[in-house]
Amino acid sequence: MGDMATTGVGSTLFCFTMSLSRFHLAPAHWQPEILVFSGDEAAHCSRVLRRQVGDRIEVFDGAGRVAVAAITAISKSSVTTAIESVVQHEARTAEVHLLPAMIKAEPFEWLLEKATELGASSVRPVITQRSIVQLSGDQLEKKWLKWQRHMIESAKQCHTPWVPRLERPAAFTTVLQSLSADGLKVMPALSQRTCWLHDLSFEGKPSVYALIGPEGDFTPEEEASAEKHGFQPVTLGPLILRAETASITALAILTHELRRS
Repeated sequence: MGDMATTGVGSTLFCFTMSLSRFHLAPAHWQPEILVFSGDEAAHCSRVLRRQVGDRIEVFDGAGRVAVAAITAISKSSVTTAIESVVQHEARTAEVHLLPAMIKAEPFEWLLEKATELGASSVRPVITQRSIVQLSGDQLEKKWLKWQRHMIESAKQCHTPWVPRLERPAAFTTVLQSLSADGLKVMPALSQRTCWLHDLSFEGKPSVYALIGPEGDFTPEEEASAEKHGFQPVTLGPLILRAETASITALAILTHELRRS
């Protein structure tokens, strides 16, 4: 199966084959013995990588399942494979849900890439009073599909078996009202009433929500509302970080602390 490598995210150890090309197939399209994928993945396999019948590849569903399969038929629009082996990685015991305010396109796509690499369970963009980017209708749908594709490409590159669930942007109040009461909620802030993330108790928490402000941060009214909904102001250090940097810094610390708990 080629050279094997391992990588750790959170408390889970993943194994993958470094010599095999990697492709994504959504869980709904998996079959017991045969996997067929089309669209961008098929085009990349046949046109870019020029794989042929008999070649072995790795296929993952983004929800913890990874298969090694042999190509049995290939064209520019479709690739059919026969499954040789499947590994189902255990579900993560604790999940980190990233709630970043909407920011400009390029830094937001970088944020999604790094959130995938660091093991976020989900990303839900938040529309705040100071959000510059406003999307709706067809424009939002196209962006959402592009963001999803960007995350899949990131997962393929770093060989994680997980792709974070990407939710559509929602208004600040809507997001706060939709969250589970059982999770730990943190909000990086510049106020003097903050604590360090490593001082919080993560034991017994099934999920952690990290709410990240936009350029210019949340308004005082939004901060107060977030605290009323259970968010703890935390510090990421003495420096003022860009919104995307704050998101990834918080995520990295949270996944580390959850692994220790």
